[in-house]
Amino acid sequence: MFKTLEIFKTVYETKNFTTAAQLLFLSQPTVSVQIKQLEESLDVVLFERNGRQQIVPTKQADLFYEQCQQLLDLWHQDLHQLQHQERQAKIPCRIAASHTTAAYFLPALLSRHRAALDALEIEICTLNSSQIIEQLSQHKLDFGFIEKPLTEKDIVRTPLQTDQLVLAGQPTEPWLLRENGSGVYHYTMNYLKENNLTLDNVMTVKSNAIIVQLLRQGLGQSLISSAALLDYPEIPYRPLSKQYQRQFYLVNRKGLPQPIQDFVATLLATPLPIE
Repeated sequence: MFKTLEIFKTVYETKNFTTAAQLLFLSQPTVSVQIKQLEESLDVVLFERNGRQQIVPTKQADLFYEQCQQLLDLWHQDLHQLQHQERQAKIPCRIAASHTTAAYFLPALLSRHRAALDALEIEICTLNSSQIIEQLSQHKLDFGFIEKPLTEKDIVRTPLQTDQLVLAGQPTEPWLLRENGSGVYHYTMNYLKENNLTLDNVMTVKSNAIIVQLLRQGLGQSLISSAALLDYPEIPYRPLSKQYQRQFYLVNRKGLPQPIQDFVATLLATPLPIE
């Protein structure tokens, strides 16, 4: 049954039988048959078929997707405990951080609560703000840190810390642009529009760390967190207005295991200015 739920979840998220089959390492006919059998057992239509490739989830599928995620979460938690019953099982805790928070915020925050980490099996990844919200909504993460005021159904967003953006580098250099979906990209587009600037010479760089190193070499200009430049006084920068002061947020999905809920509450109660 849980295998069928995993198949449904993947089909719902990809909206494509072939893509779902590839992700699950199954054949496309197997996926189609499993979904058809699930629809028959539930006596509802979950997907409207528009040709061989395109499928559209029904309202019943939207509701079942929410229930499916809760069932799979409980199953994975129980399975983890069963497999680790001979020793004290740690609770898997999946965290994602945007590039700035991952480098200048999360490490210091976690270091203040080392004792709390003993009960958790921590997994950390770096994603942009939009990707974090998407993966939270798909129950692929438990909580994360973002740089944009994004939210989604069943996701709680709590303000944490402010951060000032600056314009670093030389005005004659090409723009070093973060990818669409990142917090800095959003602010950069606003800055360009506000100052009637065009992007004639651009490099897209999906890493703050690489942007900093390019700026150190005298290559490029970029909006970037002032915190990212603290250790690099050789990088010239120009202050920006409070309009470019952004907020960091902790975002978590509802229904987390109690140890993770407690950990999130502890983090939220910790004042931690970026130094």
